[in-house]
Amino acid sequence: MIPRWIELYKDKALGGDSGTETFPLKRNWQILELLLNVRSQNGAASNASDGGDGTAADRTLKTVESSLTKIEVKSGSASFKNYTGEMCRHFSTYRNGKLPPTLHPQCAGGTWDGNNDPTLGWQEMMFPINFNVPSDPYGDITKVVLPAPLYDSLDLVLEYDFYIDGDHGFVTAGTTHVFNLYALVIPKEPKEEMLRKRILVETKKQDYTTVASGDEPFDLTLSPDRFLRQLMVHCYETPSGGTGIAEGVDISDLDLRIDGDTVWAGKWGDLQAMNALDARLDYKKTIHTHAISTDDAIWTRIPAVEAMANIVQDTAEAEPAVVGDVVTMPTQTANDTGILQLKSQVLPAAVVFDFDVDHSLRHLQYCGVKDLDLILTNGAAGGSVQFMEQHVARPWGVD
Repeated sequence: MIPRWIELYKDKALGGDSGTETFPLKRNWQILELLLNVRSQNGAASNASDGGDGTAADRTLKTVESSLTKIEVKSGSASFKNYTGEMCRHFSTYRNGKLPPTLHPQCAGGTWDGNNDPTLGWQEMMFPINFNVPSDPYGDITKVVLPAPLYDSLDLVLEYDFYIDGDHGFVTAGTTHVFNLYALVIPKEPKEEMLRKRILVETKKQDYTTVASGDEPFDLTLSPDRFLRQLMVHCYETPSGGTGIAEGVDISDLDLRIDGDTVWAGKWGDLQAMNALDARLDYKKTIHTHAISTDDAIWTRIPAVEAMANIVQDTAEAEPAVVGDVVTMPTQTANDTGILQLKSQVLPAAVVFDFDVDHSLRHLQYCGVKDLDLILTNGAAGGSVQFMEQHVARPWGVD
């Protein structure tokens, strides 16, 4: 079997600023990985934000990542991947130890030139969609791959909502929201052999909003046909009154129980630190800034962010002020440009229960047990929580 990269869609424009579109995928190969690269043109003046000014809708960063409200790979009712753009990139960040390729300029949108030039004013972000495991990228040993030829249909579904604004968002649709899609594939095999494959499945279990205190139990998926490889808990609270929310505030502790017995428990921050060690995490993000006020408050969605700014036209030497995930830029004037370097010691706003740290697939949690429960200890009200399950499963939904 000779793996190869194939191009599925090139410079494909989305049909509008918001909506849901379905894009058929080729099924003559088995798929190891999809790489979705999405770019969008900034507003006519900028795509910047200031948490201390404007309407509530204007205050948050408008990114390609946040604009993709659903990425799904499915065949009929069989859904293999189903998550937001942010969660897709979180799984990739934990897997690879670093953020997927990201170009994030705030300056005015210009003409796209395809060369990752931040002065052109286009955001560009990569969304890796993996059906393989890191220890076996070609599926030779583990047989973890999407056996696409088994299915009568296979689709990529994109649900999107791009915020349109000349100062704080993107340019309205035409050819301004565009994607490329690539697939790492291997040849198909006899049906009997492909039915023995295993698929890496990632789907959202449920949403939850934290309350002031108390423990909250959640039932995880039970199925004799599935094995839990990873469970990701994501918790983020939008800043209130311009004050950023730190890690471990809305959820203080987590407890994972199997048939009533605790198998994994800890403080939110301690579990994040363990994840960082397991992932060999080196989380860095660069924003090419374009000031819209003298002290822009940037809501980074990185609750334990470490920030350093280099303001090109600014004579002040002050460092940014950081509270939780909010970075307030040093004194500058409107339209000043610069570079904001963001770093985190942990996977932002997330904890991962990982049953396959060595990537061997030998220690997965069998889901055919009587009870599989996650208990969260609420620390404060208002945190938006998502539970994402990653399973290894035999092909299903096949005629």
